[in-house]
Amino acid sequence: MILKITYPYKDSLATLQLRSIYIQTDDQDLIEHLKATKNPIDIGVILSENEEKFKMLENAKEDLEIVIDEVLANPDLRLHLLGDN
Repeated sequence: MILKITYPYKDSLATLQLRSIYIQTDDQDLIEHLKATKNPIDIGVILSENEEKFKMLENAKEDLEIVIDEVLANPDLRLHLLGDN
C-alpha cells in the first residue's frame, strides 16, 4: 500500500505551504498508527521508529492519503514567534 502523508509547513511568517511524503508499506499496524496520528512531530517519530517497515518513494499514486492538521514551523521561525531570539 502506498501512503501519501500531507502536512502544512510554515517556512516564514507570510507563507504556508503543503508538503507531502510518500511511503510504501504492507504493515497494517504501522498504517493504523499513522492514520490515528494528526501531529507532524508524532508522524516523524513513528516513521523513524519503524524505518524497517516502509520504503520512501518519490511522487507516486497513493492508495491512502493522511492529512495532518497541525502546522510544522521552521525551527528558526518558531524561535522568532516565541520571542527567544
